Amino acid sequence: MEKVVRIYNSFEEQEKAEIARRNAMSVQERFHEFAVIQERVWGEAWTETPIVRKVTFEYLDQDVK
Repeated sequence: MEKVVRIYNSFEEQEKAEIARRNAMSVQERFHEFAVIQERVWGEAWTETPIVRKVTFEYLDQDVK
């Protein structure tokens, strides 16, 4: 992978370039980029620890009859 540094004159110009970059990517490239970011954030927990779904409900006195 070739690394390139670009300098933009505004945040809007940078945002347009980022949108164009993502639009040019294939679905597989997007998923790979997402997985790389998740691995950086969560480490091994992202790939080795199963996700546990938890749901909680809160009832307010005025709603319970």
